[in-house]
Amino acid sequence: MNDRALDGSYYWTRLGYLAPVHGLIKMFGIWVGFAIWRGLLLLLVVGAVYWLARRVTSRALSVALAFFVALNTMVLSYLGNTYATGAAIAATFVLIALGASRLRAVPGRGYHLAQPMLVGLVFGWLVMLNPYNAMLAGFLWLGIRLVAWWVDRVNVLALLRELLWIVLGFAVSLSAFLLLGHKMFPGLDWFGTYRSWNAKLDYASFISDPHIWTRDVAFLVLLLSVIVSGFALVFVRNRWTATALMLALVNIAFTLGYMQLIPGPWIEAPHYAAMCWPGALAAIVIAIACVFGQRQVSLAGWLFIPFLIVFMVWAGNSNRIFDMSTGLSIVLLTSAVVFVTLMLCATRGSLVGWLAVMLALIVMGLASQFLQNGRGNLGIYGQYPMNAAYFDYQVEDLMRSNVAAQEFVLSHTSPTDRIATWTDPDRLTSTIAAMQLWGKYNNVAEGAVLSVDGANELQQLLRPTALALYAPSQAQIDTFFASIPAALAPTPLECTTVPYLGIGSPTASVCVTHLRGL
Repeated sequence: MNDRALDGSYYWTRLGYLAPVHGLIKMFGIWVGFAIWRGLLLLLVVGAVYWLARRVTSRALSVALAFFVALNTMVLSYLGNTYATGAAIAATFVLIALGASRLRAVPGRGYHLAQPMLVGLVFGWLVMLNPYNAMLAGFLWLGIRLVAWWVDRVNVLALLRELLWIVLGFAVSLSAFLLLGHKMFPGLDWFGTYRSWNAKLDYASFISDPHIWTRDVAFLVLLLSVIVSGFALVFVRNRWTATALMLALVNIAFTLGYMQLIPGPWIEAPHYAAMCWPGALAAIVIAIACVFGQRQVSLAGWLFIPFLIVFMVWAGNSNRIFDMSTGLSIVLLTSAVVFVTLMLCATRGSLVGWLAVMLALIVMGLASQFLQNGRGNLGIYGQYPMNAAYFDYQVEDLMRSNVAAQEFVLSHTSPTDRIATWTDPDRLTSTIAAMQLWGKYNNVAEGAVLSVDGANELQQLLRPTALALYAPSQAQIDTFFASIPAALAPTPLECTTVPYLGIGSPTASVCVTHLRGL
C-alpha cells in the first residue's frame, strides 16, 4: 500500500519494526508471524528484567520481578499491539539491562568489548523504531553510566574506548537496517523522508493540551518509581540504588523537558506515553532487588509468586476511572506500605524480608494496574490500548477485516496506480483506511460529497489514478461517487464489505474506482 499511496508517509522509516515483522510474515504468514513477533518481544522484556535483577538479588525475586513487569498492563498491552511501541519498549529494557551490566566489575576483555558493541546495536535498532524513544532510552542509558563513571572514576581513555565501540555498533546496526530498507522500499531515501516529514509535521496538532499530564493518573506510576527508588536509597546506599533513583528522575526530566522544547504527543498519546514505562519499571526493579539483596529463598517462599501473578491479572481487569485526587491517595497509601515493607526487608532476616518484599510488589502491582487502567478518555485519546492486555477489544478481528479490505484494494489496482483515500465524513472507517496510509497528504477533501474546491484539488494537486472509498454503508459511497465530476471519468465502482465493530453498522463497505480522466 505504501508503494501505491500518493504520499508514501514516514512510516516506512520504522524499519526496526517493519523489517523483522515483514520477514516473519513472509515465512509464517500474517497471523503466525505476528504471534512469533509478540513472543520474541515478551522474551526480550522478561530476559532483560531477569538479567537486570539477577545481578543483585536471588533467583526467586528475579523471577517475581520479571512477572511484575511482564504482567504490567502498559507493557503487555503494547507487546500485543501492532504499532512499533511494543518493540521500542522491549529494546529500551534491553538497553537499560546492558547499561546496568557494567555497574560492577566483570573480568574478561571480550565482555568489555561486546557490551558497548551491543549497546550500539540496540541503539541503532531504537533509532529505526522511533527516534524520540531512542533519545529517551539514550538518556536513560547515560544516567546509568554516569553513576558508574562517577563511582569507578573511569579515566578518559577508557571512556573514549567505550564510546568508540558504541559508535561502531550503532553504525553496523544502522547500516544493516538501511540496506534492508533499500531492499524493501527501493528508490526511497530514509534520511530524505525523515527530514522532509520532520519539516512539515506540526507535532502540536496531535495534542489537545500540553499540560494534560497533570490530569493523567497513569503518570503517577512514574512518581511512584521515584518514591520507591528514594526509599531504597535510604535503606541501602550503593551504586545500584543510586542508579535506580537516577533512572526514575531522568525518565521524568527528559519527558517533561522534551515536551517544553518540542510540544507534541509525547505525554498525551498512549503510544508515546508508554515509552516512559521501561525507565520507571526498571527503577522499581533495581530498587526492590537491591533492598532484598542476595538472601536465599526457601522452596516454600516461591509459592508466594503465584499470588503476585493472580493479583496483577485481577487488577489488570479493573475498569474503574480515577480522578487525580484519588490517584494521589493511591500513591500515598502505596508509598506508606512500601516504606514499611522495605524497612522490614532491610532490617529483618530472610523470611520476614521475603514476605515484606512480596507484599511491597503486590501493593505496587495493584496500584500501577489501577492507575494505568484508570486514566479513561483523556484529551483526544482514550484508554485504549493501555488496558488492552486484559480487555478484549477484538482487535485481531478488526485487523483481519483491515487486511481483507486492503487485499481487495490491492487486487483491484495495479502497482502503477496512485491511490487517494476517501472515508465517511465522521471518519468511522478511518481505521480501515489507515492501512492505506490515511492522512492529510493522501486524502480527498472531506465531506459527504465532493465539493468544487475538492474536485479542483483532486485534478490539480493530488492527481490520483484511483480512489479507495470507505464508509459504514454503501449508500454513503454511492452518494460521494455520484458527486465526482464526469470530466474525471470515474469507472464503475468495484465493492466489497468486511465485518466491522464500532461503526454503527455490522459491516463496512470498501470500493475502488479509477479516474480515467486523470
